[in-house]
Amino acid sequence: MTEHFLDTSVVRPMLLGTQAYQNYFSTQFSQGFCYTSPYVQMEVKRSYLRNIIEFYFTLQVPILKTPADALTYWSNRYQGSKHKAVQQMMAQLLDRASTDSAVLQDKESLLICIEELIQEFVELLETQFINLENDSTACARAIAPFDTGQSSSTVEAIRRFTEAFDDTETCRRQCLVDQFILIDRRPEVEAHIRQAQTLPKNSNTRGFLRIAENLQEILNQGEVACSCIRRERIGDAVIALDAPRTMQLEHTDNSFDYLCPPIGQPHRKHPSETRIISGNGS
Repeated sequence: MTEHFLDTSVVRPMLLGTQAYQNYFSTQFSQGFCYTSPYVQMEVKRSYLRNIIEFYFTLQVPILKTPADALTYWSNRYQGSKHKAVQQMMAQLLDRASTDSAVLQDKESLLICIEELIQEFVELLETQFINLENDSTACARAIAPFDTGQSSSTVEAIRRFTEAFDDTETCRRQCLVDQFILIDRRPEVEAHIRQAQTLPKNSNTRGFLRIAENLQEILNQGEVACSCIRRERIGDAVIALDAPRTMQLEHTDNSFDYLCPPIGQPHRKHPSETRIISGNGS
């Protein structure tokens, strides 16, 4: 029976994708167990949860009188991952608006609803998959607390999580990513860099080549190059390097097609959501 280790590119749509895409993954993983790691969960929180928390704070700006104002401001200010995160959040909110139209019309109602969504998302992320609880980088952001116990409200939990997650200086002092890249996994990192030198630059290899460039910078500059921002740029490499070799790494990103073979990591690339919806997925 295959044990499935899930990359963020699979975890996120399993929680936030269309029903058709969620059904696809349920079918694919009906045999065996699904696992994540603290680092994978951290990457999901960084790319989705932290962005919708930022929108939550934006919604509280007094000059933005309505949810529509806040959404318009956000759309004009941000693109890329921040915009995508709020679009996915709005899809979740539309389901609730079918029973409570005030959710999308009143700021206070929307704030309460986002608080509920945030808490539900954290609980789902932490309970739907088996957490291996192994992170060789000892990423401090991965253990930023989101505690809504009896003595804590969701609002307070959001505030404390944000403060801890955004304190990258403290997180960097505590983590071991420099040892992970420069010492523990150096032979594998060097194998990735050598492989990159043999590949053409195209749409399939572009992501991997960018990762290899950043890995080379770390080897050249040493510990000083191991910032949290740099680690975001090599996130796929960290996940591949730290994945259990006895499990199959499940992903949708092209970069893993080049990250996994040189280090003997079993893997499978799944079709994109677009391919599944259009009927071209396998």
